[in-house]
Amino acid sequence: MKIGTLQNVLNEPLGSSFHRAGQLGFAGIELDWSNPSDALPGGSMSPSMRAMMVLTARNNNVEIASVAAHFLNNGNIASADSAVVSSAMLNIRRGIELCHDIGAKVLLVPFFYHGEIEGDAGIDRLTRNLGALAAEAASAGVTLGIENTLTAVQNAAVIDAVGSPAVGVYWDMANGVACGYDAVADVHTLGKRLAQVHAKEFAHDGGVAGTRANPRFDLLNAKPLGQGQIPVPQIVAALKTVGYDGYIVLETGHFGDHHASAKAAGDYLKSLV
Repeated sequence: MKIGTLQNVLNEPLGSSFHRAGQLGFAGIELDWSNPSDALPGGSMSPSMRAMMVLTARNNNVEIASVAAHFLNNGNIASADSAVVSSAMLNIRRGIELCHDIGAKVLLVPFFYHGEIEGDAGIDRLTRNLGALAAEAASAGVTLGIENTLTAVQNAAVIDAVGSPAVGVYWDMANGVACGYDAVADVHTLGKRLAQVHAKEFAHDGGVAGTRANPRFDLLNAKPLGQGQIPVPQIVAALKTVGYDGYIVLETGHFGDHHASAKAAGDYLKSLV
């Protein structure tokens, strides 16, 4: 396994993020794609900028591991609104092209907040639309990693129904715990369906436990990685057991200096893998 970091964990703009990631010892970086226009002409990730992004990453000995399409939390391909789905499909296709151009293997496709997957109908729409995108992703050498609040069993069923190696689960070791799930058991359930992994912490305050309907996202990253309730060593051991050999990407909080806290979290993960 390799250890990477989200760009926003470093608190760096795109131009300096590659240097900072390399300086802090990360093998790769996940880039923040926060606005669809960033990938269009004139944007920070426009087609004309991509060769320079690849060169800058290479010069700093850092891989572009993935791209996180954060804006899809405003509405995604599981929506009952056909206009929202159409827009999300277009942007995911643009994301596939972006990832192909910069050598990123994974496009993170998130389903939180306004992008939440609701009910069996939402799962059906998710599955159908992922199936429509799978061949394009496979042709580009990109994996669509879906991140959401579904159970591991539900996610496994979606991935199996799509039936493409270009579609997997982008699994976060703390988000599920905030929903009341068992993180170690979920690794074993998902197994080969894991596209990539986020690492962050969860620190319970002894109050109301989280459920999918009422997740305790407010307790995410309340403490540095390894100092809360997430069983990180057992999770890493489970990842090894199921044969996962991709990136674990930091999505940790900031505790004092951004760079020092990112390095501490990265070094902690390195000690386990």
